[in-house]
Amino acid sequence: MTRFLARSLGLTCLLFGLAAPADEAKKDEAKAPPAPPVVVDLVLKGSLTEGPSPVGLDGEPIGDNLKTTVDKILKAKDDAAVKAMIVRIHGLSIGLAKGNEMRQALAKFRESGKKVYAFLESAENADFLVATAADEVVMPESGWLMLKGLAAEITFYKALFDKIGVSADWMQVGEFKSYGEPFTRTQMSPAFREEITALLSDSLGIMAEAIAKRQGIAPADAQALIDGGPYSPTAAKSVGLVNRICYEDQLVDAIKKDLGVDKVKLDTKYGKKDETLDLSGFAGFMKMLQMLSGEGTKKASTNAPKIALIYASGPISTGKSTSSLFGESTMGSETVIKHLREAEKDKTVKAIVLRVDSPGGSALASDLIWREVVRIEKPIVATMSDVAASGGYYISMGADKIYAEPGTLTGSIGVTGGKFVLGGLMDKLGVSTDTVTVGKNGTMYSSNRPFSEAERAAMKRLMDDTYRQFVAKAAAGRKMTVEALDKLAGGRVYTGRQAQKLGLVDEIGTTDDAIAAAKNLAGLGSDVTPELLVLPKAQGLLEALVGPLEDRDVMAPSLRAAMPEPARSMMDRLAVLQGLFSRERVAVILPFDLKIH
Repeated sequence: MTRFLARSLGLTCLLFGLAAPADEAKKDEAKAPPAPPVVVDLVLKGSLTEGPSPVGLDGEPIGDNLKTTVDKILKAKDDAAVKAMIVRIHGLSIGLAKGNEMRQALAKFRESGKKVYAFLESAENADFLVATAADEVVMPESGWLMLKGLAAEITFYKALFDKIGVSADWMQVGEFKSYGEPFTRTQMSPAFREEITALLSDSLGIMAEAIAKRQGIAPADAQALIDGGPYSPTAAKSVGLVNRICYEDQLVDAIKKDLGVDKVKLDTKYGKKDETLDLSGFAGFMKMLQMLSGEGTKKASTNAPKIALIYASGPISTGKSTSSLFGESTMGSETVIKHLREAEKDKTVKAIVLRVDSPGGSALASDLIWREVVRIEKPIVATMSDVAASGGYYISMGADKIYAEPGTLTGSIGVTGGKFVLGGLMDKLGVSTDTVTVGKNGTMYSSNRPFSEAERAAMKRLMDDTYRQFVAKAAAGRKMTVEALDKLAGGRVYTGRQAQKLGLVDEIGTTDDAIAAAKNLAGLGSDVTPELLVLPKAQGLLEALVGPLEDRDVMAPSLRAAMPEPARSMMDRLAVLQGLFSRERVAVILPFDLKIH
């Protein structure tokens, strides 16, 4: 009778959706096999852009940016179900700063006692730099490790311009402000060469130190390993740069053996929602339109204390920012100021982190953003990505604290300006121009002839005044005398760790370090975990696809890809100049861009 009642009670519980008795549940659990350990399978490639990615139909970002990738790794660190991670690294196009952010995240994952396996089919310098943070570097026997020294190839166009009747009438304030040199010279000036040599030497030193730390050897020995490259996988393994030579399926078998299990779950979509969208019928159609526009994908605001994370990415200009599905962006002063004021007015925002990844641009736009940074009373911490130089440094220098990565390109406190003179080319083409002027300097920005002496003097006055402002405001922000700051200016570019030693930045650290500093400056206790308010908010897919195309000229990717590298480089630089100097007359912009390839 007792057994009958117990069975009846269990049946009744099932019929009414109630839990079965605890002993029955335990029996069911005992019968179920344990879930296999999760191995996160993460792909790292491309540029790992800053800022929020566009949102797809499923409400999830299309691809990962740097912050979401780092957050995914740190989430896996604390996930008890995750026992290891495979990081497939190929084709990274990043600088030393982003490389260090990834290395630090992987190092934190390993601190939990879980292993990281870096799988490289083939690898350039940037790929291997990130891989140095792994427990094991794995390659197939048919791969290659293109570890090598660093080089900067600067293409000069003056001889070409001479042939076609074009000249660049360019000026600069600061010995090292060499933005116009590719158009006015046939080789680097001594100052330009000195600057590039110093940057490459320190950047190579950072790479050597990463290898030395992993191998447990002296930096000089790590430098010798770099000089001994490129390597085949077998050769790389013989000197300790690669730990295991195997194929993908063999790596999975090796991980099973390391974990002491017969089966693992490879999770290639770790951290993403696992939902099937129903977009059928009229309701589904309306839901699709809503998702395309980005509606319904943004989290509702709460009253919890927040840190605003504001992304400031791309060349700087006046007006609104633009961005695209392909990761290209420009930083508009109107947009950045709008986001700063939004964070200022939000009472739940206790501090602001300004994430800067910019070579600079318009001096006016940079100054307008700087003014907003110094005006706002809430604590502001600047954190620098691969590049925060010239205008990128300008908008950072008013922050309460500045963080940079060891390999960040920063500084470049100098000014440049000028124009291209096309009169000779027009003559060759049989095109003539007749001009009427009233008053002085009316044709100052004419592309038909160089500056006159009076026009050049007027332009120089504008540039000198901008330079004095730049130096004075940087000195105030860094609590230096103008004379001391001026010795560090002159357009000179530094790595982040060089800048920290010179006092141009405060700390070496990651975005998370900057967020922690902002929390401390805001006086939030250790028991408080603030939410992040990310600005700009993620775009909907339709907005990302359509919006920016109305605001810019786009060269067909296939046409651009077919061009030889010098031509692509010139077209890219001319496109920046056209967009910048069509509206802005004086620029604070980095003369070059260095990537670790």
